[in-house]
Amino acid sequence: MSEIFGIDVSHYQGQIDWSKVAASEKKFAIMKAMYEAQSHRKDEFFEANYRGAGDYGIDRGVYIFIASASIADPVGDAKALLKHLDGRELEYGIWLDLESNVLREKGKEFIRNLCYIYAYHFTMAGYFCGIYCNLDWFLNVIHDDLKNDFDFWIARYPGDCALEYNPTSQAKPSSSYAVAWQYSSKGSVPGIQGNVDLDVDYDGITKLDYKTSYKKDVNRVALEVLEGKWGTKNTTPTRKELLEAAGYDYTEVQAKVNELISHR
Repeated sequence: MSEIFGIDVSHYQGQIDWSKVAASEKKFAIMKAMYEAQSHRKDEFFEANYRGAGDYGIDRGVYIFIASASIADPVGDAKALLKHLDGRELEYGIWLDLESNVLREKGKEFIRNLCYIYAYHFTMAGYFCGIYCNLDWFLNVIHDDLKNDFDFWIARYPGDCALEYNPTSQAKPSSSYAVAWQYSSKGSVPGIQGNVDLDVDYDGITKLDYKTSYKKDVNRVALEVLEGKWGTKNTTPTRKELLEAAGYDYTEVQAKVNELISHR
């Protein structure tokens, strides 16, 4: 399939005329559904945006911004979003928005585990889960395990933050690691007052199936524990807390770890 175009929106865009958005050939919209974890308050325009986009055949996704308060309770954060969604359909899934400097300072291993925790809860609820970040994050912050397991929506703007899509732009992320590109934060779209983020999906597939591959078999997880990827009993959070938050049976994983150690 060929490339198709979309937008991402929040309360900043105010009231949107989705009939005009659809007429401008926008095929998908990724929406803010909830404020960051300190309040878990629903975005004021989420309901109108979800309903309006659906009325005009625009496939819908949501993004969840992960920062300082989210770090403190990722399970509660994920469950709060799921409560707002209330089982409704999201053709374009849920995207983990990774751009906070506070989160970056936590390091690759911490961010890796955090993403698996969110992915477990979202996929178990039946939603696709991907990652949004800029190219610097992808190259310098994102763990290789995440690059192997997740689809990436990459933000990277040409020098002039182009209002028109340029398929030959040197700023365009490669499809070898990105499935979608946010190519402008200063776009203009009929039906929306002011600027809006502009996106292109490379393969044109916007009805995304949820993956279960984020949850690994016990052997792989045990090896990761031995590699130091899941902390210890003395870390914060502890190994047990991390594994259980990501949907694993701690006793089963630890037994496999002990078995592997005994054979060394």
